[in-house]
Amino acid sequence: MLEVFTEHRKTLFGIAYRMLGRVSEAEDMVQEVWIRWQKQDASAIDSPKSWLVSTMTRLCIDQLRSARREREEYYGVWLPEPLMQASGNEPDKAAAVSDSLTMAFMMMLESLDPVERATFLLREVFDYDYADTAAIVGKSEVNCRQIVRRAKAQLQARPQSNLTPNAQAQRLVEQFFRAADTGRIEELLSMLTEDATLYSDGGGRVRAAGRPICSADHVSRFLAGIWPRLPEDTEWRAATVNGRAGAILRAQGDIYGAFAFDIDHLRVQKVYFVLNPEKLRHLAGAWEQGTGGG
Repeated sequence: MLEVFTEHRKTLFGIAYRMLGRVSEAEDMVQEVWIRWQKQDASAIDSPKSWLVSTMTRLCIDQLRSARREREEYYGVWLPEPLMQASGNEPDKAAAVSDSLTMAFMMMLESLDPVERATFLLREVFDYDYADTAAIVGKSEVNCRQIVRRAKAQLQARPQSNLTPNAQAQRLVEQFFRAADTGRIEELLSMLTEDATLYSDGGGRVRAAGRPICSADHVSRFLAGIWPRLPEDTEWRAATVNGRAGAILRAQGDIYGAFAFDIDHLRVQKVYFVLNPEKLRHLAGAWEQGTGGG
């Protein structure tokens, strides 16, 4: 049974992370599915993958429903826990190709209710047909088609980053941080699209902007203003965060921030800055995974 479960583990983690937006909770869900799987008579199950995916999806729907108040009362901007490449928890590579791990995509999912989120993910990311999706989420095929159509319209209405983490993106990130280090507002401005937006998530535990910062001018001034207040021994290191060029920050040996960037034609369109300590605990050993420094 372990071999079968291990074969599908990345898919299960991928579903749970996209549903919940929390690495630790996704790991807990994977463990819960494993416990339930051990109690099954495998010979009586026609499709182990279908059983595992169905169980995971329903557990995540229940988890989101029980946590609804907490999510609704979350202070400020909500961002998912950063997921770094080579963290040991990468979802399956086929699903990752669809850009369904990006901050923008995850924020879009947050606008859907639990069943809508599961329906969209199963159909559009994990390529389940409507009949199987409907059976898992307990909706009709017609309802599932409507849910997917509405979610796709929401996603398409959001600007999309067209630059994946490559050498160009990494150089832009390094240039961006050096400009922030020195407070050069004009240089920051030159690297931002006019409609640039910055999202910062402190979760009410550390200082962060309570709402998105909009426009290149406001974003550049915000960054230039906060940078001198960062810990004196702050170091940053380029990294791939949620499938996009990004960076992690640390001071006194501890990671206290993670950035991800949406980049359009070599200019930064969106900045995602996770500061909530609870969302960074799983990155304790991630510094060595970075690709550069400053």
